[in-house]
Amino acid sequence: MPHILIGILIFILSLFISWIIASVPVWLSAKLFSSKASLGKALIATFVGLLIFLILDRLISPFSHLIALLVGFVGILWIFKIVFDVGWLKSLGIAIVSLVIVIIILTILTALGLSLALL
Repeated sequence: MPHILIGILIFILSLFISWIIASVPVWLSAKLFSSKASLGKALIATFVGLLIFLILDRLISPFSHLIALLVGFVGILWIFKIVFDVGWLKSLGIAIVSLVIVIIILTILTALGLSLALL
């Protein structure tokens, strides 16, 4: 029984750490587009954005996976728009710059000999 509890604790801790790490690129990109950006707001935006995306994906994917993906992405943009108090275009900018930051970070980690499999 203790092994199961340790496994659950490690899983929850890894989810929490992953959530914080995933929020950093959103925070950095939001600072370019919004004066109201903070790490706390980025944490909220990534968490709520993920929930909205997952809910919309579950509701729409039985009909069309592509439409579910697009509607889920619009849901994330809507969350960015609300949390960072920006327009739709700046919300899209936050998403694109976040993706670029993630690609740069992953490229650097790969060049250093680290990969997602090792993280």
